[in-house]
Amino acid sequence: MDPQDEPTRARPKADAQTRVRGPLANETMIRSNGTLIRPGRSGGDTAPPDETRVRDASLPHPLRNEPAARAFGPGYRLRERYELDEMIGQGAMGQVWRAKDLLGEEARDRDPYVAVKVLNSDFQSRPDAFIALHREATRAQKLAHPNIVTVYVFDRDERSGRAFIAMELLEGRPLDQVLRKSGPSGLPPDQAMPLIKGMAEGLAYAHRKGIVHSDFKPANVFLTADGAPKILDFGIARAVQIADEVAGVPVPDSLRERHDDGGFQGYTVNYAAPEALSGAPPSTSEDVFALGIVAYEIVSGKHPFRRMSALEARSAGLTIPPLRGLKRRECNAIERALAYDPTQRFADAGAFLRQLQGTPRVQRALAAAVAVLLVTAGILWYRDYQQSQPRVPLASLPLDVQQKFHEKIRAGNDDLDYLRRTHDISSSQDAATDFGEAWQLHEKDPEAVRGLRTAADYAIDWYSRLPDRHEALVQLRMFESRSEFYKTYGPLQKAIRAAGGGE
Repeated sequence: MDPQDEPTRARPKADAQTRVRGPLANETMIRSNGTLIRPGRSGGDTAPPDETRVRDASLPHPLRNEPAARAFGPGYRLRERYELDEMIGQGAMGQVWRAKDLLGEEARDRDPYVAVKVLNSDFQSRPDAFIALHREATRAQKLAHPNIVTVYVFDRDERSGRAFIAMELLEGRPLDQVLRKSGPSGLPPDQAMPLIKGMAEGLAYAHRKGIVHSDFKPANVFLTADGAPKILDFGIARAVQIADEVAGVPVPDSLRERHDDGGFQGYTVNYAAPEALSGAPPSTSEDVFALGIVAYEIVSGKHPFRRMSALEARSAGLTIPPLRGLKRRECNAIERALAYDPTQRFADAGAFLRQLQGTPRVQRALAAAVAVLLVTAGILWYRDYQQSQPRVPLASLPLDVQQKFHEKIRAGNDDLDYLRRTHDISSSQDAATDFGEAWQLHEKDPEAVRGLRTAADYAIDWYSRLPDRHEALVQLRMFESRSEFYKTYGPLQKAIRAAGGGE
């Protein structure tokens, strides 16, 4: 989950060869029906706050007067900006607080609250850990996707010395809680498949950015109030492992064999790929393996390897019980994602998503539309076709114009090819720009028109499914501006009106 980056301090360089496997606290920011839920706690009491005392309490506050120094807890202000309100999660790495962004409040933000992950105080004495975490958090800030939690800023509080990460505050429930309540049969397909596709889309986006999660599991997926999955904690788990390896503190073998969902390793054993358990460098394919396990659990209500590690399951020759209730291609995609051998698995989440979805709906719709036109339009279609042809042949244009036209058509086709392979929707806008310039050079050229329509149909299909209508309208309007052709392209104008553009 490129996006706009928050200003950060100078990024320390990290050794590209360092392998990362770090711990991940099960810390989740949760509000459900107005009630704060604390993962891993049977009751509703808030865990006692850290008793670290505030140092240099005489520092002035730039936004409001603070009468006295406060203990680290409710009311404490991180970097004199984030005022802690209530602790909503706690784990091995630290605490998660609901906090008020005082700068946002000053700017009259209607919802100034954020989630702040405050790391344990021992990070202030571990510069190697801080550097590794800084790198991972900075990379996470570049992930802007509807299925990835938004990270606003990574910083360190000067008075307490505590490092923290500010991110969007989510309302809903973590996926592991949803699965526990779903019973032994899992979720019905009409609920399961949107979740699986949303998670795959979030991971595919991160993989295109070169970012591996390395600890994907239900506890790191959050279902918002509208049912959309959001992936948490990209790369943060690996940061501590970098620090441990730099400090010469290896992960004990005993941790690699534990069958729980926590611990201070860089992955959760029950969801780790065989190569991860064997110490291989992080890869996008290992995220696919974990995604396959989570998808299998969502659909069936059971762990595919009976909660054994992948190494134990492979040694035992365990076969995965077939899934039921899904389409054949969906079952095939999940089963292939669970291959022990990474060479038999999907290379990344984008490849998994393409197998899961099959032929895109827009391609099927276009094929059907062409068939209908051929059968029913007849002579009427031919007359319209003649009217739609360019006024002058392309060959009659100057040679430099013809050359530029062919360059734009070639660039647009390259954009569409990349879009089909990666599902990177930004490529549809690039294609629209290239085909739009070709259309200006040779108006009504059928090749340019065909490219403009194909690019638009991909964009319509994608942006119309965004849960936020305002965001969908913004993206559709932005796409419309790519070419004058779209001012009269009916399907795009219809999609804009449906998103509120006609209100």
